[in-house]
Amino acid sequence: MAEASTSYTLYIGSYGEAKDPTVHACRLDGGTGELSVFQKVAGIEQASFLAVHPAGSMLYAASETGETRGQSGGSVHALAIDPQSGELEVLGDQLTHGEHPCHVSLSFDRQSLYVSNYSGGNAAVFPLEADGQLSEPASALVSGEGELGPAADRQEKPHIHSAGPVPGTPFVYICDLGTDSVYMYRQSADGRSLLKAGTARLEPGTGPRHAAISAVRPYVYVAGELDSYVNVLRMDKETGVLESVQRISGLPKEFAGTSWAADIHLSPDGRFLYMSNRGHDSIAVFAVNTDDGTLTAVEHCPTGGRTPRNFAISPDGSWLLAANQESGTIHSFRRNADSGKLDPAPSSLRIPAPVCICFA
Repeated sequence: MAEASTSYTLYIGSYGEAKDPTVHACRLDGGTGELSVFQKVAGIEQASFLAVHPAGSMLYAASETGETRGQSGGSVHALAIDPQSGELEVLGDQLTHGEHPCHVSLSFDRQSLYVSNYSGGNAAVFPLEADGQLSEPASALVSGEGELGPAADRQEKPHIHSAGPVPGTPFVYICDLGTDSVYMYRQSADGRSLLKAGTARLEPGTGPRHAAISAVRPYVYVAGELDSYVNVLRMDKETGVLESVQRISGLPKEFAGTSWAADIHLSPDGRFLYMSNRGHDSIAVFAVNTDDGTLTAVEHCPTGGRTPRNFAISPDGSWLLAANQESGTIHSFRRNADSGKLDPAPSSLRIPAPVCICFA
């Protein structure tokens, strides 16, 4: 349990025009779950996804647009983080060479930044300076390919939704909603490109969105946006090959409405998995069998608002914060480390169209 004196810095990205504050620097009170804003940053249109450099010196923000300065595609911005205050300074941006970038991640060795372009159907690789500076244009692009899924309105072409580096390895797993595939790539030695290592094809109509990758066990958990299932995959850390182990629904059996899975995360100790449901407006909680990676449903916790697109777990595992996009609210939930269950805190934070939460 976090002590009352514990405080965490986090950043929230939201949809909005360039004139709007779309990145909010916030504090979480580790004793009460109360959230507060200490800085609002404008100038980044449609700040759809954020990632913090492991050194804590830089924040990266995807600008989910179809055009940037008259050129096709979106952009990714670098913001310096003040080591004392946590305040942000916008440094600059690079073109992503694909429309509507929706996800940002860093390679395990910190050499590269990966940006996934949803409408562009590709992912861009950006070399990073030693201090995390984003000073070079994209050095490589990798594109989705293969048979399209059966949902004609959503799977009409490849839609790269995320790139997940595997801790301790050179592998990167890229989720393609359009082809129901998880592509296995190996990072090049210089970090400037990605080399195809294979493809894991999931059930037709899955719509792979995000992956939670265990740092200590050989398992990957993929959220299927279109069917709201979690796909449990065993990974070979020597070859990167993925093998299907289990598929389990993230929705209650009695639910008959429409819902789409969104974000997915493991608890810091790896004993519980969480996935957000947009439509059912809940966080699905699963217990993880630490021997074989399989999941057992624990509960479905309402998020206190509409369309929980994204959520984050505090570094100590005590709190889960859910971003309700359509409600414009962030709700805090105290997490029980023994049962995995969530208990809502009495306060919430209002931010227009929040779509990403990232702890520093």
